[in-house]
Amino acid sequence: MYRLMLLRRIITMLFLVVSTVLPLMADKADSNITLAQSENLTPNVPEFSITYLGETQTCSPTGLIKQKSHKDLVTYRCQGEYADYVSEKKREEQRGNDETRRLADQIKLKMDKGAVYSVQIPIDLAKRPARASLIAQRQLNDRPYGKYLRMLRPAKLYVSIRPQLANSGDDGKIELRNGGSRGGFFYYHQFKNDLELALHYEAKADFDSHTPFIDTADASDSHRRLSYFMLKSGSNSIVLGKYWSAYYDIASFTDRYMAYGAQASGAFNSGTDGGPSGTGRVDRMIQISSRKEAYDATLQFQFKHDALRDFNTDYHYTVAGSFIYKGWDKIRLGASLDYGKFDAITSQMKDFGIDGNDLSSIMGVTYKKDDYGINAVFSYTKNHMSDDQGTYFDAVGTEFYIHYDIEENYRIAAGGNWLIPRDDKYDGKYSIKNLLLSFQYTFGKKTFDDMIYMEVSLPNGKLANGKSRDVSVAIGLRYLLDN
Repeated sequence: MYRLMLLRRIITMLFLVVSTVLPLMADKADSNITLAQSENLTPNVPEFSITYLGETQTCSPTGLIKQKSHKDLVTYRCQGEYADYVSEKKREEQRGNDETRRLADQIKLKMDKGAVYSVQIPIDLAKRPARASLIAQRQLNDRPYGKYLRMLRPAKLYVSIRPQLANSGDDGKIELRNGGSRGGFFYYHQFKNDLELALHYEAKADFDSHTPFIDTADASDSHRRLSYFMLKSGSNSIVLGKYWSAYYDIASFTDRYMAYGAQASGAFNSGTDGGPSGTGRVDRMIQISSRKEAYDATLQFQFKHDALRDFNTDYHYTVAGSFIYKGWDKIRLGASLDYGKFDAITSQMKDFGIDGNDLSSIMGVTYKKDDYGINAVFSYTKNHMSDDQGTYFDAVGTEFYIHYDIEENYRIAAGGNWLIPRDDKYDGKYSIKNLLLSFQYTFGKKTFDDMIYMEVSLPNGKLANGKSRDVSVAIGLRYLLDN
């Protein structure tokens, strides 16, 4: 009876999302058509050129704005030589190192292809190119951000809004949640000797009215997701700060679900972002990588830092490495090892099942062809994973992610997460055995940064006390705002 009621609730939520979002998208499309049609009424006035921020811009008329005073305005599009370049669409959502490279590539295109500006010229002056050029120059220079634009052009500002309707799986109550909203600043510069510099700060975006929307007040705050400095020369790079771990290079193969994935790889252990153990987003570390055509190799060292909880000890250090072979056409194969050395194994740690140092290992494979892909990882961990009561155990885990793209807008994905204790000293009943189904619709640039999704988790595992888990459902939106 409960599952029948839950199914009815899922269908009702899905109907509400579809009936609400699709008409809005249709209205937006209709408004774009109307705008395009009005801009076809372009007056017959000449083009002109200006020089702005060191770049020569050609300004072409695009439309007419009617004024009650009868002093109509001609709208112009001013662009550099390459500004009409359209970059190739990337349909995959990028994770970890791939996301860093995508941000850098976007800034390179932004710098190489030039910027686009708009100005408005009175129609009687638009017929005189020299006069129109002076007015356009003044308009751009007088804009509040004009003199700072050159400084900011090598930077990227972004906010990804991710509201989510989901039930907890414990009490069945459906709530509006923050499904991982974040905002960030990415700065990139390439020197004449081809040395590349990148600075990146990313924080959790919070809708709570009692906290800042993007909390940057305290660098140690849990809202901070990334904050690193990177230098890159050719295929080699060095990173300092808080960044994606070498271990995540492999765990990211299957971290593709919207709400319920990444539970068995060991990347995000014990309710954290994997920072203390060195497996997720790692703080206080140095990472050296070499990314060749046939392989990627990474070494990582994390300096002394706090251990999890109040265990009266620290991680003396963590060290990790990863290797990914890319020599095959459609297949990537990789492995990683992460080791965390504690200052001491305290009595509190032993009470929670930790009897040695933190060890995590993982291997993974991806296969992609045309519109479908298959990803899998297998992990083995010691003193690393914990149950819902906070007790640690040695474990084996595996994750699968299989997707198929229907046309260019729709994607279906399926797979699961399985985590099984392999520890003779552990007497709990905890396990993760989740089948996952995901339905996704991407709009905008069709990169799966802008999307609507519905995801279902069908569990067969148990909590530490032996209680069964319930079905979980999430319906959410992701929308990216960037410059």
